[in-house]
Amino acid sequence: MLPFDLLAHEEKSTVDRALGVEPKWNAWVDLHNLIVSAETTHDYGVRDTKRIGREHGVDFGTAFYGERVGLYASYLDHCLDHNDLTDRNRAELAHLARTLSLSVHDLQPFHERAFGRAVSGVLSDDCVTLEERLLLYKLQHVLGVDPGEAELEYEEQARQKLLLVIAKALCDGQLSPEEQANIRQVRENLEIELPKQIRDMLSEAASAWHILQGDLPDIPVRAQLLQDEVAHLSVEGEWQAINYAVLRVALSDYRAALSKGETELLKIPKVAMKGRRAGGRIIVTNKRLILIQSRKEVAAFTLAKLSDIEQFSNGLRVAVRGKHSILLDTGRRNDVLLAVINRARRTLA
Repeated sequence: MLPFDLLAHEEKSTVDRALGVEPKWNAWVDLHNLIVSAETTHDYGVRDTKRIGREHGVDFGTAFYGERVGLYASYLDHCLDHNDLTDRNRAELAHLARTLSLSVHDLQPFHERAFGRAVSGVLSDDCVTLEERLLLYKLQHVLGVDPGEAELEYEEQARQKLLLVIAKALCDGQLSPEEQANIRQVRENLEIELPKQIRDMLSEAASAWHILQGDLPDIPVRAQLLQDEVAHLSVEGEWQAINYAVLRVALSDYRAALSKGETELLKIPKVAMKGRRAGGRIIVTNKRLILIQSRKEVAAFTLAKLSDIEQFSNGLRVAVRGKHSILLDTGRRNDVLLAVINRARRTLA
């Protein structure tokens, strides 16, 4: 009945022959081989378990537990691989469990694992049809999986599936309209809600795509703007003055890279900083770079007066013509800040 190979008996040791007994392992071999070679469930049963146990002096209620649950789990997997647990399968599994002296408690982890496998299969194509949902409900009841645990298993796997799709889309830090639509479709198909943190990441990445490749957005900001001035970016960040002469000395080993503007992998050292580090909101408009620490502490620089902008590993060095250099740091949005400033400057030409 079961699609498994027969086990070989263990040879008697000298002691076993002297005592006239069989190796204990052969008790399991006899029971296992009887079950897997049976044509129907009528060919084996609890009576055989008791008989073989008596013959070998083995209590199958405790002995060979791993082997017993392993055989049950293997046949359960076989059934799931070939169908959706038919009534015949269910009857065979129940009879097998009784024969192997396995309780509902013994079977629970294997039923939960089998349900997890079924969920993985259903989610494999990033879509869940009504028929597949009904199949999961059926398996949940057939396998006796707690409804709450079943829902948690589905949600966990579905969320992981969706997060893989999201991670692939966000690998470049941007989210195109096509990628956004695909994520939305997968999320709707899997019926999964995303946590706020992930939604914020997607929104930020979509904004980055529009900033880098689409039209610069016009966004509302809490700042007094000039006539015909519109804001393109508003982001939290920090800034500090830079002594550029000290910076050149500190990075003298990288003079060639500095001259070529290849600074992305270089870090501005603390020794090149001067004054106190401030923090607040960095706003880029079509006319100015605005740094707002508080309502009364606002610094603004016209884009036309920004002479050099270099990206370092710990921020952007922005040179203001005739004044000084400033380090701007917005964390993982430095790429976006650089792109917006450069695009806004190009519109001035």
